[in-house]
Amino acid sequence: MATTFTNVVAKNIGTTPTVIFTAAAKTTLIGCNAANTTGGTLPFSLLLRKGGVDIFIRKNKRITNGGNEEIIQGKIVMVPGDALVASAGLDNSFDVILSMLQGVP
Repeated sequence: MATTFTNVVAKNIGTTPTVIFTAAAKTTLIGCNAANTTGGTLPFSLLLRKGGVDIFIRKNKRITNGGNEEIIQGKIVMVPGDALVASAGLDNSFDVILSMLQGVP
């Protein structure tokens, strides 16, 4: 499998934890930008679900109204079956862009 740079987008992340990406092949996550689309400062959380265990990457990061934040500092390697799950403090409040390299040997 060839390695490919790609983006995954998720709109209207809210209070219900939402799987925004599940790795089908070895993947290196190189960026995650969360944008607050509301008029207030709200918390945003991102976790890695690995083998049924949830590991927080960022928990309740407060992001100002209309602001955005780079959630990941450094790279995260994901293997098939690993998932990224996002949630926020208010329904329909965040848009997320993931940047990754898929098919890493």
